Amino acid sequence: MSETKYCINCGKAIPTNATFCPFCGATQDKVASTEDQNTITSEQHNTPNQPEHVNMWTALKLGMRQTFTWSQRITRPQYWWLYLDLVLISLVLTIVLGIRAYSYPAFILSPLHVNVLQTVLLLIFSALMVWTSVMQFTASARRLHDSNRSAHYLWFYLLPLVGPILIIVFLCQRSEPAGKRFDRLASQPKPWTHKWWTWCLLVLLTLGYAALINITARDTAMDAALTTTSKSATTNSDDSYSDSDSEESSDSTDSDSDSDSITIGDDDIDIANQKAYSTSFTDSSWAKSTFKIDKVTVYKTDGTYTSGSGNDKKDFNGVVKVHMSIHAGQNISAYPTQAKLSTNDGQQVDADMDSDDFDGDLNSGTDTDGNLYFELSKLSSVKDITSIRLKWDASYDTDDYDDDNDFKTYDATLNLN
Repeated sequence: MSETKYCINCGKAIPTNATFCPFCGATQDKVASTEDQNTITSEQHNTPNQPEHVNMWTALKLGMRQTFTWSQRITRPQYWWLYLDLVLISLVLTIVLGIRAYSYPAFILSPLHVNVLQTVLLLIFSALMVWTSVMQFTASARRLHDSNRSAHYLWFYLLPLVGPILIIVFLCQRSEPAGKRFDRLASQPKPWTHKWWTWCLLVLLTLGYAALINITARDTAMDAALTTTSKSATTNSDDSYSDSDSEESSDSTDSDSDSDSITIGDDDIDIANQKAYSTSFTDSSWAKSTFKIDKVTVYKTDGTYTSGSGNDKKDFNGVVKVHMSIHAGQNISAYPTQAKLSTNDGQQVDADMDSDDFDGDLNSGTDTDGNLYFELSKLSSVKDITSIRLKWDASYDTDDYDDDNDFKTYDATLNLN
């Protein structure tokens, strides 16, 4: 029986001494000896003389080394061990970094307000996810080669439902000797880490993936803010100012009711005690605009509540509500809902994300107002809070490079008595 080899173009079996394929007409490379062909096959599969024991670690090493390798082959055990590795890695990344990346936007409203830590975390998560995705994609191409199929079969992923099922079936097929036609051996192949274009591609994909995540997180946060605003408008007369009559008549005295509650976002917070203060803070020194704080209410919650999730999860048993109104004398951007609050007992907290949505880009002549909520992790009595300090930013656009007044940080200290 005559020996055969496989066409480098169509993969069909042809005589060893054939210089062209009788089926497709493709000119064949110089015939290699049986020993050379075995050597090539073992090199392509990383199996020198005896097949290397395939496990999660060896498969991952091969996948990392061949992240941008398209033209070679990978055996069925190597592919599925690598697939398991990448699934576990993606799961860990999502739990450790992804949940926070998808929950909070790195760029909130403008480039002036960037969460640096969130941005770094988002870029790290995006880079690792892009790398594992590229590794998985190219490994699928090499697995198809090993079953004597072109990587163009990956286009089947675009077919709804049926396409992915067909791809999985192809990836589960056993190795075919005719798949050797996809082998492309270089004398000393240059590692992908030494190629500039691979790094450029990873950077571009990382930035695109990070932008997509940030848009998703921002839209989620905006939807939550709109829901909160709608609910606040509906319940404003019954909730936000339900205690106004008793507060004004008692002139900053403790509430005797233990059944009161306030709504922050989707949560109803039961109140054990509260104390309200009328304040007269007014600042009209910037951009023809006026910021007023006319009321501050300190709440002692009935028990301990929890807000946030993951690394931002915290317990609180006190709430400070600040009512602010804004008159925009010109087009401005104001962000009191991103304010920081300091108390006389040494606590510093950021405004809750479920504060009323009344800030942002304000047109000239606009009047707006709303409540800011600050959750205190420790509060023994409402009387413990005797003063607060509030800081927030505002800005406006200008083409005048000599205008140094386009950005302002407000700093208001309010004595509660």
